[in-house]
Amino acid sequence: MIRTLLVNTGSNVLVMFVKLIITFVMTPVFVHNLGKYDYGLWEMIGAVIGYMGILDLGLRPAISRFAARHLAEEDETALQSVYMSALVFMAIVGVLLFVFFFCWGVWFSGGIAPNDEPHQKYTLFLVIIGAYLLISFPGYVAESYLEGFQKYYLKNNITIINSVFGSVLLYYFITPENGLVLLATINAIGLTIKYVLFMWILSRPAYGAIRAQMGTFSFSRLRELIVFGFKSFIQGIATRVENATDVLVIGMIMGPAMVPFYSIPANLTQHIRGLGWTLTHAFMPLFSGLSAKAENETIRTVFLISSRYVVSILFAMGTGALLLGAPFISIWLGPEFGEKAKWLILFLVFFTILPFINPFASRYLTAINKHGIFARLTPLAALLNIGLSLVLVHPFGLEGVAFASVVPGLIFVPLYLRYTCRHLDLPVRQYLRASVLPAFVPAGLMALIILGLGEYLVYDSYGHILLGAILGSVGWLAAFWLLVLNREERDYVGARLTRIAGRN
Repeated sequence: MIRTLLVNTGSNVLVMFVKLIITFVMTPVFVHNLGKYDYGLWEMIGAVIGYMGILDLGLRPAISRFAARHLAEEDETALQSVYMSALVFMAIVGVLLFVFFFCWGVWFSGGIAPNDEPHQKYTLFLVIIGAYLLISFPGYVAESYLEGFQKYYLKNNITIINSVFGSVLLYYFITPENGLVLLATINAIGLTIKYVLFMWILSRPAYGAIRAQMGTFSFSRLRELIVFGFKSFIQGIATRVENATDVLVIGMIMGPAMVPFYSIPANLTQHIRGLGWTLTHAFMPLFSGLSAKAENETIRTVFLISSRYVVSILFAMGTGALLLGAPFISIWLGPEFGEKAKWLILFLVFFTILPFINPFASRYLTAINKHGIFARLTPLAALLNIGLSLVLVHPFGLEGVAFASVVPGLIFVPLYLRYTCRHLDLPVRQYLRASVLPAFVPAGLMALIILGLGEYLVYDSYGHILLGAILGSVGWLAAFWLLVLNREERDYVGARLTRIAGRN
């Protein structure tokens, strides 16, 4: 179990770091070639696509959960039936979305084109986005199965190659004239290749021989998936609203050209959220399999230990972003972006880190089919976020929108923590003492090192920022080793490192 978790989670982390490097290299290229208007439009359409993702009705986590459960039960008939039933539904959703974007592009693309500019480019762009969604939804089924089978390393290797190759093509061929259309086209082609490969892998006997066979389609199976997934569906709607509405509010009220000033620091902190999701992703099918075998004590132990690691890592990431984020953006994209990011980074880091005080709540509760609390409370959090954003955007601008995102977390995160601990039969105080409090000292030491170094040099170059990040990370790692890991864990890691060194 430990080896599988380490391989899958390590693979997920590798994907995240590759995408982080790609973002670092490509964002200035996109901003230069698309311009602020088209780049802002790309971010807004990305938010719209995020909303479209909820039309899976929560099936993606449901598919992964049932795939893991039926695999543990060795029920091949159920595995085939779940796959085909979900595939038919997702294909229908993909077709409907393609028709929607096709009609938008052909008849209404002038609504997103700048004044007095031809809108043919935007017509083609919207049609390509429709094709992207047509491919995405059936592909989600194959991807969710690989996750349920805990074959993250397979899908991640393909994703890395796909992302790097697509980025190289964009780097060499993008121009201000073709930027928006080329970006959408390469993303759509890359996605098609990736999902075709996922389906081919699943069809191999070594990976379950899961194929699309109409005879295995079942309305009752689809209904079971939708009923289970409906809670995730409601949660997904609210989460998308909470995470994507900021960009849309800014774009509609302040104009698309203002979106990059918010979306760039938001995307920077999004990588912290992405790391959190990445580190926890492989645990949902694990919890599902353990729950099917009623191994509750193992679940509780894994939950506590893993939470301690993830909270500590994300606190360190948040500390680095808080102290070095604005200087980095100033060097990366220019002083204008860095100046506007100063207060935004503060609010966005708190918005990002707060839910990860309890990083495995959604994974665990979904695995045991107790995730209804998210369906009940997340919409309230999203509505509060929207309301505050609309109220604060006029007097406080970008900072007001960012602050509005923080408030719901202060209210609802403690409620999720209490609910999760109740199902784990674990006192909240014990969870906080075991999994959250150990993270503060390493993060505090990291902050002191970065701030102390800032007294002797100015963070006005990549070299200085890298030096601060490295020295701060070394201090954090030393404190993590001594204060977060216990003796047994240090002995285990030491033995593994010694074994690896011996092989080399």
